[in-house]
Amino acid sequence: MVKLVIGYFIFQTVLFLVLFIISNRTDKRSRSKYVHISEVPEGFVKTSESFMDMKKKIPVYVYYNHETGKRVYVIE
Repeated sequence: MVKLVIGYFIFQTVLFLVLFIISNRTDKRSRSKYVHISEVPEGFVKTSESFMDMKKKIPVYVYYNHETGKRVYVIE
């Protein structure tokens, strides 16, 4: 019975670590590079979307290109 309980906790820990690694790799905002406002490519329009970068404590604004569907994250 003790082996079953220990095995269960080991399994839960490994599962948690695997899910954490997968979510960290798939989170687009955690690895996106920000562009300065003077370097925004032509054709991109500022949206009403913005968020706070919690690591750097700066606001990030989203620019969108309607033709290509790409998004650029911009800092001022």
